[in-house]
Amino acid sequence: MRRELSLPFETRGHRGLISVRVVPNDDPWASGHQLVVPDLDAEAFRGFPICTAGLRYHGQGIEAIMGWIQVITRGDDVTIDLVPNLSPVDPFYTYGYLPTFFDAPANPDHPDGTWRASTFLVVVPDVIRSHVVEPLAAFSWGYNLHAGRPDLLDVTPLPARDWSGHQPLLQATHPTWTFA
Repeated sequence: MRRELSLPFETRGHRGLISVRVVPNDDPWASGHQLVVPDLDAEAFRGFPICTAGLRYHGQGIEAIMGWIQVITRGDDVTIDLVPNLSPVDPFYTYGYLPTFFDAPANPDHPDGTWRASTFLVVVPDVIRSHVVEPLAAFSWGYNLHAGRPDLLDVTPLPARDWSGHQPLLQATHPTWTFA
């Protein structure tokens, strides 16, 4: 099973590298799930994936401001994954200086099926003046659920054409943004 991946990217005249790691959650208490699920049944959450993607980048300062956009597919349902306490107007899962991507989905109560994330490192070319987003690199990860128990999927690089496949949904969900 492939649980780690390195993806090169280039933006603003500098090279970078994404280091992705997906591991099963062996200790839902240690990963902080009780902060979002106060009556946590740790055993039900055990084994779901924890995904972390860090960046190394040769640019500095404002040049290193980037973001992550994540698209979730479950069966025929495709959604943009947004953090609940951030602005729903913006398409970003996270945005900032060398942003680390982190997600630890755990849905033991969902019906059997595949939960797959397409996770894109993106930039706004002029950082804050426009609402234009360009993809830099992407990867896929997730799990298959059977009777409440997850089986992790391999983490794999995504080709550039995957971004264009999500553009209609991104544009419909975030009409004030342009997805180049």
